[in-house]
Amino acid sequence: MEKKEVSFFQKSKRILQYAKPYWHVIFWLFVLSAVLALLSLVGPYLVKILIDDVIVGQDLQLLFTIMVIFIGIFLLKTIIQVYYNYKTEALEETVVLDVKKELFQHLEHLDLGFLYSKQLGDILVRVDEDVYGIQSFINIIIDGIVMNFLLTLFILIICLHLNWRVTLASLTFFPFYIFAQKYFGEKIKQQKKVVIEKDAALLSFIQEGITSIKAIKEFLLEKLALHRYTTKTRELIKQDLRLNLLSSYSTAIVGFITFTPLLIILWYGSFKVITGALTIGSLMALYTYIGKLFGPISNLGSINVAIQSAFVSVDRVFEFLDTKPKIQDKPNARLLRKVYGGIVLDHVSFGYDKDIVLENISFTIKPGEKIGLVGPSGAGKTTIANLACRFYDPLKGRILLDGIDVRDIQLKSLRKHIGIVSQDIILFNATIKENIKFGNIHASDEQVMEAAKLANIHDFITNLPKGYNTIVGERGVNLSGGEAQRLSIARTILKSPSIIILDEGTSALDSETEQKIQESFDYVTKGKTTIIIAHRLATLKNADKILVLKDKKIVEQGSFSSLIKKQGLFSRYYKLQFKMPIAPKIPVR
Repeated sequence: MEKKEVSFFQKSKRILQYAKPYWHVIFWLFVLSAVLALLSLVGPYLVKILIDDVIVGQDLQLLFTIMVIFIGIFLLKTIIQVYYNYKTEALEETVVLDVKKELFQHLEHLDLGFLYSKQLGDILVRVDEDVYGIQSFINIIIDGIVMNFLLTLFILIICLHLNWRVTLASLTFFPFYIFAQKYFGEKIKQQKKVVIEKDAALLSFIQEGITSIKAIKEFLLEKLALHRYTTKTRELIKQDLRLNLLSSYSTAIVGFITFTPLLIILWYGSFKVITGALTIGSLMALYTYIGKLFGPISNLGSINVAIQSAFVSVDRVFEFLDTKPKIQDKPNARLLRKVYGGIVLDHVSFGYDKDIVLENISFTIKPGEKIGLVGPSGAGKTTIANLACRFYDPLKGRILLDGIDVRDIQLKSLRKHIGIVSQDIILFNATIKENIKFGNIHASDEQVMEAAKLANIHDFITNLPKGYNTIVGERGVNLSGGEAQRLSIARTILKSPSIIILDEGTSALDSETEQKIQESFDYVTKGKTTIIIAHRLATLKNADKILVLKDKKIVEQGSFSSLIKKQGLFSRYYKLQFKMPIAPKIPVR
């Protein structure tokens, strides 16, 4: 879909909405800007008086007065500047925090399909770096446009008062200045976008390299990885140098345009002094003020470049915020007070992008029933679990929970009643107790320990130097696979959901530990709807029903014993797993 171009004013209005709650602060910053602008312009006029009245007129008393005024203005300006800088920075950081909170909250609500389709580095850059484009914009508005506009206005008034002819002559190059700024501003904006994209790609590559370091070492890919990293870094540097060169060209050309009027002032102003139409003090003041005038004008022009650069990041932030999650609550979504656990898949079809995984699947799970899902990798076992949790929506068909379409249920209400123990264990860089309590943040320490005992990990935890206060490390790096898995199981037990999904949840455990946890799960899942996804078929012996998936469909279903007797796909899997002889197929004559 073609993106609709958003105007400068629309972007600015949207950014300034974040500053709206702080208008009282902004108002006083504007007042301080005016005061600082006036104070910064007093000096040249005092120099004019110093030359024309003090030096020429030899007035010592006036000299003392002017020196006192100089000192007073310097001290007052310094105090106001310090306060102004602090309040401006505080305002910018507060607004950025508000945007970051909105971005993070939006990130939490985006569907898994969107997040998995994006590079992690790109998401990180948008959430943690591009957001500062908004800070830059606010800084440009307050400390750039307002301050420089006031300076320009005040200087023009003073210069026109001193000599309007010299002032107008010095402004003849202004149109060339505007054209140069606009031209280079667009070029720099385009190049800035390229640099940000290259930077995001490099960050994604580094993140991938860190998370895949084990595989890199295993396959001796260090040199290849280093070569790819060097290539991407050099490309980033190349684009960064192009951006720097464009900025240098812009500065040089604009500098020439703003330098020329100063020569005009010296020539024309000196002529006026010789003819007696202008005093030396007035010439010095005009020269200083015009120099100061093109400072703010130059800054105002550079502001265009800065705004265009900031908008590159701002556009990426708003593009992220404008992405609508595919999975979200309907306006009248229902709140589940109690869940019995009856699940129905009614002619469900689903695929990731164009890759169809499930096709016209239908089955029923009765409340409290324990079912197993078996099949080769990619058969759709985990996909069924994801659909039940509504991490994705079916392309066709519907999924019912206690007779209600899951799309009509509030997401928080639905997921509150479902607990997942996955082979892909997610642990946070926090204490063991905190990781378990994520299942129920209001649980007591006694309840946490009881869940750990049921998961057969309490003894391990108590033998650690810091016990339940031990930090597990990022993604549980300080724990073995089995320990992390038992911790995940304890968290699910503490959640006490009505529906439990065990997705290869005991795959990293030894046989003895698995047997103990299996006994605990038999106790915990009693009377609760349970979906077990397993390659270890022995874990399915107590299942009420087993579904065997292959080629996008359910090819077999029944109890453990009936499927063994059936001598079909499940029986073949079972015999292969336990190294039992498989009877050869006898060709039909």
